[in-house]
Amino acid sequence: STHVTDQMPIENIADRASGYDIPGTIVDGNDVEAVYRATCEAVERARQGGGPSLIEAKTMRMLGHAIHDGAEYVPKELLAKWEKKDPVARYQARLLAEEAADEEELNEIRQRAAVEIEDAIDFAEASPHPEPGSVEEGIYAP
Repeated sequence: STHVTDQMPIENIADRASGYDIPGTIVDGNDVEAVYRATCEAVERARQGGGPSLIEAKTMRMLGHAIHDGAEYVPKELLAKWEKKDPVARYQARLLAEEAADEEELNEIRQRAAVEIEDAIDFAEASPHPEPGSVEEGIYAP
């Protein structure tokens, strides 16, 4: 896997947005609320006719590119560092610390999410493949 710093000569991918005349935003990709705020702003701008946005979420992919990729090329220390920044664990800890939720509520949310995921998988597996002619539907192009 090629590190992003070896792919482009800029520090922030969001800086590329100006070349496409769209807004670019950098956000801590492991901060659930920061990602939510940035996404809401981009969605609202798009809904008002402002076009697309580029949101650069600074984070780390913890798995390989695909199921066959064990990501052996990623240093174990780097994975350990980013594992401590897990966005779900961080947000759960925050909700508990601020008493916005208790462990029972979080368990209920986890159970509902597991059911929703299973339902989505079942739906996807039972759905027909898309028609090849639909490949360009829903694509933004000025």
